[in-house]
Amino acid sequence: MSEHVRLSPFSLAMFPPADAERFDYDRAAQAAGIVHFGIGAFHRAHQAWYTDLAMSAGDRDWAITGVSLRSGEVAWQMTPQEGLYTVTQRSASGSATRIMGAVRDVLVAPQEPEAVIAALAAPATRIVSLTITEKGYCRAADGTLDPALAGEDSVFHFLAAGLRRRADAGLPGLTLLSCDNLADNGRVLEGLMAAYVERRDP
Repeated sequence: MSEHVRLSPFSLAMFPPADAERFDYDRAAQAAGIVHFGIGAFHRAHQAWYTDLAMSAGDRDWAITGVSLRSGEVAWQMTPQEGLYTVTQRSASGSATRIMGAVRDVLVAPQEPEAVIAALAAPATRIVSLTITEKGYCRAADGTLDPALAGEDSVFHFLAAGLRRRADAGLPGLTLLSCDNLADNGRVLEGLMAAYVERRDP
């Protein structure tokens, strides 16, 4: 196999199963049920990996729309591959590579704000997961929301806009799943989100 062949839906047949395990579902038939903020290597090798295995085991409509709040680097890498990438597990007994199909799209929030809000407001979306690191929560030194940081490029802006649009359309709410290194991150996210909404839209 040439190392210069780029992974894509069209080149999958060039990667024999002996070289790389792969997902066992029809990607085109899966709705995007998850919007993930912070689609870095940690998410792609862990949460997306589990999601890929779950859909291969029979769960459906959990494809992931990834969102980068700042850098477009991941999108530049993954968009030409239509979200496909590989994860290699290494151990004392050897290594195993899997082609991952769970990520459907990668959006760059500053460049595509409307697309991000539309993904959050889509009827198929059920979960918003976050690995945005502590800095992404826009907190002041005392742990409260810092309005100067929580502007229109923050995760709170997009969540509030997406949830408002869902409410206006009569759609149910979303599970907000904070999965990064902030201690007690679920309660922290709840408090910061409430503070943002109260400040912006009492």
